[in-house]
Amino acid sequence: MGKGNKPIAALDIGTTEVRAVVGEATENDQLEIIGIGRAPSRGVRKGVVVNIEATVDAIKHAVEEAENMAGLPIDSVYVGLSGAQLRGINSRGVIAISRRNREIGEEDVYRVIEQARAVSVPTDREIVDVLPQEFTVDGQDGIDNPIGFLGIRLEAAVHVVTSPITARQNVITSVNRAGMLVVDTVVNHVAGAESTLTPDEKEYGAAILDIGADITNLTVVYRDAVRHTAVFPMGGNH
Repeated sequence: MGKGNKPIAALDIGTTEVRAVVGEATENDQLEIIGIGRAPSRGVRKGVVVNIEATVDAIKHAVEEAENMAGLPIDSVYVGLSGAQLRGINSRGVIAISRRNREIGEEDVYRVIEQARAVSVPTDREIVDVLPQEFTVDGQDGIDNPIGFLGIRLEAAVHVVTSPITARQNVITSVNRAGMLVVDTVVNHVAGAESTLTPDEKEYGAAILDIGADITNLTVVYRDAVRHTAVFPMGGNH
């Protein structure tokens, strides 16, 4: 991806501040930040929208500032999800490889991840992210990418993050009312670990603690995969 691609915009809707950022891809596939904006947040508590009108106003101000710096309009964004009610659990799935040559393909990987994500979720919650950890082929574990392996039995270990349906919908509604479409939602502390930790830290193991105003996020990464996440309802304001 190089110059000429559409810029990417993202929103972080926090308890004390709403932040907007705009970036575009460079020739060497790096992301260059071309615009940032921020505004005080008065409609969010513990990472959850409690006042849509106030949140919409803060989003508009932050986005306008980012637009002015970038010199272009923002009509769609990626939005970070946070909140004390986010939950992370580990799950496993298993399938049989039925094709004659026993070679594992992309469709098999998709099927086993779908099996692994089939966890029991209360009716008022939804899955917002599924993060593969590792695969096992016929008892051989620790496989990062099983495509091309020969086997009869394929297992997947994943980390599943769930959120209250209304909490995520209120975030999307706030962004929509501010005049933008939501391209996708991203779990904030997972994205933070991905962008902050070095390749060695991700491989050999690290924990990252993000202390916000009202909540604290914990993400544990090992062998380049998220192994555990937790959100604590306390932060710098306590």
